Amino acid sequence: MWNAGRETSSPGTELSKNQAMKEKERLIKELQLITEERNDLRDRLRFLTERSMKNRPHFRPNPYYEDLERMEEAVMSILHNLEMENTEVHENNHKLKKEITFSR
Repeated sequence: MWNAGRETSSPGTELSKNQAMKEKERLIKELQLITEERNDLRDRLRFLTERSMKNRPHFRPNPYYEDLERMEEAVMSILHNLEMENTEVHENNHKLKKEITFSR
């Protein structure tokens, strides 16, 4: 009685299983091709955008990079000011040495 609900496999179901397997294999191959094409296109797009990224006026780099650039500008400005001050102090020192030497 418990076998009454079961169906035995018939040649018709075998044929549809074979067709389903062939269709599945075809779809898998098609999916692989589409995936390869998508990856190729993504790589091309990445190459083109990275190459022209710095030429874009609206491009905004990483905010941490911007912070580092601002800090570098500040440090370079301080360095320049210190160099100028050092030059002035060196010149004044040289003048004072001349005066001391002249006054002796």
